[in-house]
Amino acid sequence: MNLRSRLYRGEVTHQRLTPLRHAFSYPVTFFGFDLAELPELPRRLPFFGYNRPALLRLNDRDFLRGKPEPIDRQLDEFLPPAAPGERTLLVTSPRYLGYAFNPVNFHLRMRNGELRAAVAEVNNTFGDRHVYPLTDLRRDRPGRWRASSPKEFHVSPFNDRAGCYHFSFRIAEEEIFLGVDLHRGGDCVMKTWMQGRAHPLTAAAVRRHALLHPLDTAVNSMPRILLQAAILHYRKRMEVFPRPQPGSPNTLIDRDRPQDAGVVV
Repeated sequence: MNLRSRLYRGEVTHQRLTPLRHAFSYPVTFFGFDLAELPELPRRLPFFGYNRPALLRLNDRDFLRGKPEPIDRQLDEFLPPAAPGERTLLVTSPRYLGYAFNPVNFHLRMRNGELRAAVAEVNNTFGDRHVYPLTDLRRDRPGRWRASSPKEFHVSPFNDRAGCYHFSFRIAEEEIFLGVDLHRGGDCVMKTWMQGRAHPLTAAAVRRHALLHPLDTAVNSMPRILLQAAILHYRKRMEVFPRPQPGSPNTLIDRDRPQDAGVVV
């Protein structure tokens, strides 16, 4: 039986529109894991481990509250339990040789190709994690949905916490587009998105895309983030906003909370 999980090959793009223009785009390899298939994947993919060592590894505790319990069970705190016929697609990159940094993961609740709800899980470089549950989705046209949420979490040192996120989703059998735009005062100040073409999740596809292009996986996210931050700070002299103390109940991991100590983000 063919897997519903997919491997995606595409690009991630950031466009800062104001107060200074700055843009970059990188090739990226990422995955869409059907959560129900996770226990089966190590038997189908020789390089993949689920909660066990492997070249590519996915751990339950790398997501949401960082608990060692299945991701779909952790999601019950933020979304209604999956109804019959619904499945959850986790868009992320697994650990590569034990390391990964995913600035954002998407948990997509799907039914018959329709997006029913989503959770955007955001990690910053300070060691904090926040989730945006998106249950009030607007369907623009077949295969396209939108949602919005006030910004509640400090991500980039070059933006404060003011504004509102506008999320856009385009999900089809052969491709995916996930966009997060920051609006402030009625204007779009930054656009970000990742998109990719879908490939069947097979051992051959993993070898061809993830193993032969390791720097296009989440293993290279942090160096790219630091490079762009250096350009904004030293070359373009962007204003820097210090990290504020997290205050939202949807900030699941706060590096300064003793109970969160030791959680790997």
